[in-house]
Amino acid sequence: MKTSILLVEDNQTIGQNIQKYLELEGYSVLWVQNGSYANEVVKHQDFDLVLLDLMLPGTDGLVVAKTIKQHQEQTRILMMTAKGQLEDKLEGFEVGADDYLVKPFDLEELVARIEALLRRSVQKDVVSYGVLTLDNLQKKIFKSGEEIKLSLKEFQILELLIRNKGMALSRLDIIEEIWGGDAGFEEDGKLDVYLSTIRRKIGKDMIETIKGYGYRLLSDKNSSK
Repeated sequence: MKTSILLVEDNQTIGQNIQKYLELEGYSVLWVQNGSYANEVVKHQDFDLVLLDLMLPGTDGLVVAKTIKQHQEQTRILMMTAKGQLEDKLEGFEVGADDYLVKPFDLEELVARIEALLRRSVQKDVVSYGVLTLDNLQKKIFKSGEEIKLSLKEFQILELLIRNKGMALSRLDIIEEIWGGDAGFEEDGKLDVYLSTIRRKIGKDMIETIKGYGYRLLSDKNSSK
């Protein structure tokens, strides 16, 4: 699954350029052009990262940043502004910004900053869903406090299911995420083998098969058979 980014930028040219560049880099980008709309979007849709202009029509970027942190505490915020004074940066950091870019900036630098923030986010994650806990720092997954011994691919697949917390994932989404865009029939068969092994280790009823589509991790199944 693609990394989701909310771009909040009122300048038409800048917004179009950033959206096009990031989509070519493989990100999923929703672009909105005023703070009031952004304020509503973040209440109902989750994002991995928000690119947030400080000076916006409707509601300014500082207010939007506060709303993001209220509803999506783990979402990273990269603020963009033409104002480079220290006091402006400090004010942004105080309301939850994780990084700051002063306009004009190079799009390659923007991508580098985004990747750094996303790595930082992943490294800090300890995610729980039902009886399962993912500790990404240790690269371990626990069931009811006991470590589950997993191979690398098993860990990656189960990590993906845990992070999506009960959301249905298609086979194609899982294969592309784990093996990349060049995966084919061989990887499709491997997925079945890995899922079978994972089910034996965590409980066969914890991963639901959605016929004709894919899989979903269930939080209320605790079988270890």
